[in-house]
Amino acid sequence: MERDSSIALYVQIADRLARDIAEGRYKPFERLPSEQALMKRFAVSRVTVRLALALLARQGLISAKQGKGTFVGGPVVRHDLQDLRGFYDALVTKGHTPETRLLRFEPVQAPAPIELVLGAAGREVMCLQRVYSLHGHPFALARAWLPPAAARVSWDEASRNPIYSILEELLGLRVTRAEVSILARAAEPEEAKLLELPASSPVLVMERVSYCAEGAALECSRFSIRPENYRFSLSVQGPFAITRKIQEVVLPTRGLQKTASHRKK
Repeated sequence: MERDSSIALYVQIADRLARDIAEGRYKPFERLPSEQALMKRFAVSRVTVRLALALLARQGLISAKQGKGTFVGGPVVRHDLQDLRGFYDALVTKGHTPETRLLRFEPVQAPAPIELVLGAAGREVMCLQRVYSLHGHPFALARAWLPPAAARVSWDEASRNPIYSILEELLGLRVTRAEVSILARAAEPEEAKLLELPASSPVLVMERVSYCAEGAALECSRFSIRPENYRFSLSVQGPFAITRKIQEVVLPTRGLQKTASHRKK
């Protein structure tokens, strides 16, 4: 520690801890030493330690869990929106192997806006819900409404196959494009519990409607995602391309919003 430096002590401590994390001294999701231990290590006050931890939390490197301590954040997951891929496949493409747990797969009466999109008026659709985890820690919750034909898919098949695999490999329905929107909101009570978040914590929400070549909607999905280690990316070329992307954004309507269109190559 350089106590005569113009750089505040809490910033120096935050930088040192950030290097420790980058160098692997503290692993993803590992608990950091207590405030008392950090006070002893750096010979500073509790206030200084708390300022350093707050700075790291703002940078997304750590997170505090009430009554449990402060933990290193997980690896940053980047989801490329450039190509049409399912949520699971987009993660695998970036080198991640998420664990999944199927919570629900059953026929339901869909909410009116989704029933309208799927063209399933008066008919039950299949509702699928699952949790995605990395290193044993949940980071995303998926809820999808699939067409009535999905009723012939077994629980075991639904648990082993991503949504797009269910549609294409088990039902023979080819997805050719999808409309995706991304927003942020407070987690609902069930989402917070399943994602192990404090009540009303912010979550990223990706809403998606996938279509076949003939224009019929094949599925509607909502993915609620812990935001601290998740990044969406989209690459465009030049100002005109950026303008076209912005023009694709429309005002929210009832039900799923439409903000970006993706086509399968």
